[in-house]
Amino acid sequence: MAGDPGRDAARRGTRGTPNTRGERTRWRIAEATLSLLIESDMPPNAHDIARRAGVSHRLIFHHYEDLDALHVMVSAVYAEHFGPMVPSVAPDLPFDTRIERTARLRATLYESIGNLGRNTAALAPSHPGLTQRQQATQRILCDLLEQTFAPELDALGRRDRREALAALDAAGSWPLWDRIRRSNGLSVSAARRVVAGLLRAALAVPARGTSR
Repeated sequence: MAGDPGRDAARRGTRGTPNTRGERTRWRIAEATLSLLIESDMPPNAHDIARRAGVSHRLIFHHYEDLDALHVMVSAVYAEHFGPMVPSVAPDLPFDTRIERTARLRATLYESIGNLGRNTAALAPSHPGLTQRQQATQRILCDLLEQTFAPELDALGRRDRREALAALDAAGSWPLWDRIRRSNGLSVSAARRVVAGLLRAALAVPARGTSR
């Protein structure tokens, strides 16, 4: 049985060139899984993954202890493919520039991942490793917002800062984007304007005396 794929990926840092035939196969299986999660309306099963990767069903479980271990590796592939789409936005840029650039970057990312968000949400309850990686990704995205809007957040009191950061995190999240696009049926440009407006509103300081 192969070692911990998440640990192997972390040790390599990025894909680079897999050193062995086994590493190449593991990566090909993970890439096939990621492609199916993006393209498919439902999470793929092991037979779907084997067919896409061009390997046998048995070979998947030679390289991965179970599907949870596979999905942990998929998270590493996801980070490599989509990480460059969410660069940090410098906090010293004008406020409106930071708002518009953040909204545009989130729109680009979320439009690129297709059904991935819905499929991983469906898989997460039965795949604890995937849940942990999802949470780590969400923290990274939240940290980027905290860095970008540090001047505004730092000007708030501790309680207002926590609430403003939580509002920023919600405004820039994939679930909100998906709801705007799918449930409300807005175009990408319209959804981006909504997100920009919500990011601005998140940094509005509540009036004193307002019920908490």
